[in-house]
This record gives sequence, C-alpha cells and structure tokens, in this order.
Amino acid sequence: MYMEIVRRSEAEKFEDGSTFVAYEYATKDPDLNTARIELHGRYPAQGTMRNNNVKEVVYIESGQGEVIIDDVRQSVGQGDVVLFTKGERVVWDGTFVLITSCAPAWSKEQHEFLP
Repeated sequence: MYMEIVRRSEAEKFEDGSTFVAYEYATKDPDLNTARIELHGRYPAQGTMRNNNVKEVVYIESGQGEVIIDDVRQSVGQGDVVLFTKGERVVWDGTFVLITSCAPAWSKEQHEFLP
C-alpha cells in the first residue's frame, strides 16, 4: 500500500497579480497533482490559457461566475465540476475557490498563455 500526505505547509504558493492565488500540492507521483486556487475576477487578465499535456478536473468549492472553454461560455458555481482536456483554451471570470487535479501532474513548462 502507498500513501502520501501533502500538508498545506508544504504547498507551493503562486500569485499572479491581484486576481489569482494558487497553492500547489505536488505529490511524488508524476501522474497526478492537486491545487487550491482562489480567483477574484478574470483569469487570465487578457487572452486565454492552455495546458498542452494535461487533463484537468476542477471542483468549484465556492463562488460563481463563468468559464469559457474554446469560446464556449458557461455559467458555473459552487458544487459544479468542470473537465477540460489538453489543448483547450480556457478563461475563468468570477469569484471562485477551485480545487483542481491534473493528470499527468501539471507543470509550468507545459502551461501557456495565448493572446
């Protein structure tokens, strides 16, 4: 049996301006990781973002707003789950606390912002 616990004190904090704060809970497993993200407004501020190598499942812990995936706009809120796959262009707009898991594990190198 294999078990790993990643404590909040071990999570790596990322901030991007005043609208985005994330805590990445990296495991030793290259196939999966998790993050808690706080959003206040549009993210990214301009353009879109894309994961080139991962599928991402996002649980909306609290809040509401919109998610735009490949130009399709959907209203989302607390308790909803959003799945997007590699290569899709994504924008979040609203006030949210998100719990997200990526497979394989998310990395900065495979993530990009687009105009």
